[in-house]
Amino acid sequence: MDTGSKNQNGHKRTIVHYLVILAIVLLIVYAVFVWVSQRADIEELTKANEELSQQIVQTQQQCDEYNRILSSDDRDEYMERIAIEKYGYGYPGEHRYYFTNME
Repeated sequence: MDTGSKNQNGHKRTIVHYLVILAIVLLIVYAVFVWVSQRADIEELTKANEELSQQIVQTQQQCDEYNRILSSDDRDEYMERIAIEKYGYGYPGEHRYYFTNME
């Protein structure tokens, strides 16, 4: 009976040993998966951050341009230029010609 008990006890140890190894392997696989997932998220957020930084710079430049225009005396010229260039306005009786095929 003593050898049967040792054999059964050794079998239990082997099972426990394999379960511990399996748990460690699963933990390592999970940790690698989480790490890779977080790296992908970090790269995506870094890219979004760079794009937003560029938008901030562009908006700041536009804001500076508007402040310069508002603080200068050429507001009327600016309004006239925008009305003509963006909206196609002109003075009564005025004809504007635009060259479309310049080679």
